[in-house]
Amino acid sequence: MANHPNFDRAEAAWAAARQGDYGPSFDSIAEDIVVENGPGAGPWHRATNKDDMALMLLEFAGALGDTFHQDARCVYADDRVSISLIHETGTAPSGDVFDNTAIYVSRLRPDGKSDRLWTVDLDTEHCEEFWRNNEGKPSKDFS
Repeated sequence: MANHPNFDRAEAAWAAARQGDYGPSFDSIAEDIVVENGPGAGPWHRATNKDDMALMLLEFAGALGDTFHQDARCVYADDRVSISLIHETGTAPSGDVFDNTAIYVSRLRPDGKSDRLWTVDLDTEHCEEFWRNNEGKPSKDFS
């Protein structure tokens, strides 16, 4: 049985991201995307368009000394949604290790672009402790 085309698109975007190429991921999101992050995102909880999402990701990566890495796999996709499991790692300038597993749920428009993204952290307690120990970062709400 063949994969749904949105599954193949999501998996290709994650494969590129594993190699450091986030272009396919950004091509797959709508200009007016709304992102709602769980505690793993630290002070970066919400973005309300593509530019804000890009800024949020750049600042997040910068807070981890540019060591932020995502290893993700799409686990399900259909006409309306894609769901991915992501292992996120990085190291803060303090030396604290960020290690999180998250589920990303993307709502898809008929053209296959994501217009809403929710992140759910499976390692919530670790994420909250990590950000408590690495305060001093600006609180970001791009809404």
